[in-house]
Amino acid sequence: MTETMSLATLPDPMLVEEKSSLNVSFSRNTWLAIGICSLVLGFAAMGYALTVPPKYAVTRTLLVVTGSNPTDNSTIVMSFGAIIGDKGFATELKARTGSDLLVSEIMGMISVDSPPESAILQITVEAPHLEQAEELSGQIAPTLRDMIFRQQRELPIEQRIPGPIFNEIYSTPVTEKVYVPWYMGLIGGAVLGFVIAFVVATIRQYRQPVISSARDVGDALDLPVLARLPAIGDGRNANPQDAVLGVLAAIERLGVRGPIHRLVVVGPDSTLERSKLILALGCAIARNFDQPVALIDADLEHTGLTKLVGAVDEPGLAECLTGELRVDQTLLRLENGHTPALLSGMVPPSGMIRVMPAGLNRSGSLLRMRSNLHQVLGGLSGRYVVVVDGPQVPGPVPSNQLLSMADATLVVVTEGATAVRDARFTGDALRAVSTNPVGAIIIKR
Repeated sequence: MTETMSLATLPDPMLVEEKSSLNVSFSRNTWLAIGICSLVLGFAAMGYALTVPPKYAVTRTLLVVTGSNPTDNSTIVMSFGAIIGDKGFATELKARTGSDLLVSEIMGMISVDSPPESAILQITVEAPHLEQAEELSGQIAPTLRDMIFRQQRELPIEQRIPGPIFNEIYSTPVTEKVYVPWYMGLIGGAVLGFVIAFVVATIRQYRQPVISSARDVGDALDLPVLARLPAIGDGRNANPQDAVLGVLAAIERLGVRGPIHRLVVVGPDSTLERSKLILALGCAIARNFDQPVALIDADLEHTGLTKLVGAVDEPGLAECLTGELRVDQTLLRLENGHTPALLSGMVPPSGMIRVMPAGLNRSGSLLRMRSNLHQVLGGLSGRYVVVVDGPQVPGPVPSNQLLSMADATLVVVTEGATAVRDARFTGDALRAVSTNPVGAIIIKR
């Protein structure tokens, strides 16, 4: 950042994960949403399964015997199974029992199973009431027997099937109470919820692709990727300070034309993760190089850095741009009640970090930023290493002069959240405006 800053002993920057091909991937938040959707639908289906009343299943077993030829037996067993599951049989059964049920409902109640290589038919009738199931089940064999008798009555004796065609093995049918298992509802609902959420997320990403790799950043921004690191304070990085120092080592390579005194950090979108990174960068510079740092929230539309340090009610850059206050009247000491918990263990000694919040009168400051920003930055020159939380590029806040006054510019994109289209717009805008070194940082989510 300055000539006295030596980064030779810094840890190597976070390795940038290059991918040989463009892969579609979801962010951690997207996977979390898919998981929540799966659980919600799973528990809803489980609750529904618990409220479904039980059914009664009556099973009768028929032994089909027509002669000594096993092939004939197998063919007739299959034929009987097809007949019992047919709509015509359900119609005959309805007429025989005088049931008020629809033919389709009777068909849905009857299921036929035949063990392989056997002459056995297991016919199960499921109904919400036991009497109904017993009535329908009791009339299946007589109905089938009458149908066969009618068919053979007109045939010559020599063409009829010899012997008893079938007999019921057990005199008492098997009666069971059938419940819908709660775990089946849970599993089925969870699988359905996962599929629905996954399809929705896939369609959404297909319609608006997001950054998912360093290659995406290179293709969209046409910028070198300096580092890829977890979001500050998310708990996935045991030592966030090392990661930030690695970013500083990467930034130093941008300053080959001279020391970096003014670092502007922008992005295709405005996120709190970018402001956290800026705050951590300022603390790392002050702690490790004994350099006073001034952090400026120039994103007057979203004020992420201001919200992060809890200074939303404090005057700041807006008042400096309108000439209401001097620069030194708006700088806040970070330790004076404005230290976020995520910076625990990273805060430098007292007085090393100053923060200029976005300010209160921001509505009129957007127009004045272009003409008065150089006065604000000039008032900080030589006294601080200035790190600016810049506006969204492109965006409603004028950013041309801010970028032109920077010694180096960082573009921060969020993996799985920043749209490729927005990143491409940002790259085009930077190439049209900035002549200073520019690099990209990827924040993992």
